[in-house]
Amino acid sequence: DVFWSDGRPLTAGDFEYAWKRVLDPALGMPLASLLDDIKGARAFRLGQVSDPNSVGVRALDEVTLTVDLESPTGYFLHLLANTIAFPVPRHVVALHGEAWASPENIVTCGPFKLEAWRPGERMTLARNLDYPGRFTGNLERVELRLSDQDPAVALEMYEADQLDVADVTTFEVGRVRQKHAGEYRRFPQLVTLYLQFDVSRPPFDDVRIRQAFVMATNKQTLVRTVRPDCFPATGGFVPPGMPGHLPEIGQVVDIERARQLLAEAGYPDGQGFPAVEFCARTDQADLEENLQAQWKENLGVNITCETVEWQEILTRLSAQVPNLLIMGWVADYPDPDNFLRARIDHIQQQSSWRNDEYDGLVELAQRSLDQTERIKLYEKAELILAEDAPIMPMFHRSVRLLVKPWVTRFPTTGLRESFFKDVIIIPN
Repeated sequence: DVFWSDGRPLTAGDFEYAWKRVLDPALGMPLASLLDDIKGARAFRLGQVSDPNSVGVRALDEVTLTVDLESPTGYFLHLLANTIAFPVPRHVVALHGEAWASPENIVTCGPFKLEAWRPGERMTLARNLDYPGRFTGNLERVELRLSDQDPAVALEMYEADQLDVADVTTFEVGRVRQKHAGEYRRFPQLVTLYLQFDVSRPPFDDVRIRQAFVMATNKQTLVRTVRPDCFPATGGFVPPGMPGHLPEIGQVVDIERARQLLAEAGYPDGQGFPAVEFCARTDQADLEENLQAQWKENLGVNITCETVEWQEILTRLSAQVPNLLIMGWVADYPDPDNFLRARIDHIQQQSSWRNDEYDGLVELAQRSLDQTERIKLYEKAELILAEDAPIMPMFHRSVRLLVKPWVTRFPTTGLRESFFKDVIIIPN
C-alpha cells in the first residue's frame, strides 16, 4: 500500500536496486561503505567483484526484501534509517538517467512532495496525502529558505514574522537569548571536534607527550573563548546523547603533571621541543590560536600552525599526515560503533595508532547482538582511547534555533534538526 508520488507502487525491488546502485564503484558514492556489513557489498564496492548479484540483498517478491550480512551486526537496523538505504525509483532513473532527481523529474515516497525549487534560494514542499506512515503534525506546506544565504537575513525575516523557525547558531549567544528568551532553543548534535596526533613519528609517538598536550589544554576556556555555541568534550569520543557516552573520562587539566610528563619525555619546560606541522582549516584559525597560546603558557612549547582549505587537508591526508590536525566527526547513525570503529579506522590509517586490546573490544561489540553487553565493551574501549590519547576530543557541537510561540511542537534529535511531518503550528 506504498506508492511513489507518480502513482507507481513502491516495491522491495526498488530497495534492492537502490542499494546495489549505491555500491556500484562507477558512481563512487561517498557513504557507500555504510553498507559494507551486507554480504559481498565491500568486494563489489571496491571493484573486486563485478557481479551485483554477489551482494547479499534481493527482493523475493514485491513486498519482501532479504538481506544477508557478513556476520552478526548489532547496529545494522540503525543503518536502514540513513539516507544511503533509502529506495530509489528505478523506473524514473531508467527514463531520465542522471537527471532523474531534477525538480521536473523527481519522484518521491516520503511525507512531503517537492512543489517548487529555486536552487540556492528556496524550496517548497507539499504534504503527500498518500503517505502511509505516521504523520502526527498538521503542516500542509513547508517553505524552506536555503542555507547558502546570509544568516543575518534569516534573523531579520524571523523578527518580521516571515519565518517560523530560524537557525541562529552563528550568532552571539547573549544577544539572541536576551532578545528572544522564550523562543530560544539549544540542542546537542552527535558531533565531536578533536585534535589528531600522528603517532607514527616523533614527537607524538611518545604517549607521555600526547598526554601532556591533553592535560595542558583547558577545553572550558577553549569553548568559552572561541566556540560559545558548543560545549566541552570532558568525556570520551562518543558524544552526549548517544549510547555509550562516558562523561568525565578524559584527561583532566593538570598543568604540573603535564609539565612533568613533558620533562620525562626529554623536553623540560619545552626546551628542545622539535618543530611540528600543525594544520587546521582556514575557518578554524581562532581555534588553533587558542590552542597555541595554551600550550605556550602551560608547556613552554612554540607550535606554529598553517591554515589551509579543506581540499588541501584531504590532499595531505593521502600523503604525509600532519603531526597535529584538527578534525571532526558527524554521526552517520546513532551507535557508538560509528565513532569507535568506523571513524577510528580512518584515524588508525592516517596516524598509525594501534592497540590490540582496543581493536578486540570494538570487534566484539560490533558483532554482539546483546545491546547491554555491546555498550559495556565500547565503554572499555573508550577508556583505552582516553588513556592512549591518539586523539583529544575538544568539544561537541550544538544547534541553536529560534522557534515562534505558535509552533507548539518542533521535535529535533542529535542527527536531525527537524521532522516536518511531526510539527504542529496553531493558527496565528
